[in-house]
Amino acid sequence: MHGNLDVTMAPDLREALCWAVDRHSAVVVDLAGSPRVDPAGLGVLIRAHGRSRQRGGVLCLVQPSRFVLTVLHTMHVDGVFPIFDDCVTALRWVRAEAAASAAAASVLNSR
Repeated sequence: MHGNLDVTMAPDLREALCWAVDRHSAVVVDLAGSPRVDPAGLGVLIRAHGRSRQRGGVLCLVQPSRFVLTVLHTMHVDGVFPIFDDCVTALRWVRAEAAASAAAASVLNSR
């Protein structure tokens, strides 16, 4: 992402996140180039998170700015998203979660 997550970017961001969430169980959103978020941008992230959860997935945020972190905390949604310092760590976490889910499913199926 590059630019503020605001009302001008919200329609394109919504479309991109819906596309990604509908096709992937884990979506990683790199916010390193997005210094600010407004209510429209925050709403898009929260709706995408909900859509992902409904499908059994997860939406992760990477490198949110201090401002974005403050907004997430103020709105009490900072605990909703897995947040990472870099994409490599986020992708490793996603892979580990997928492996753990597969292992749990295997144990349940063997009973």
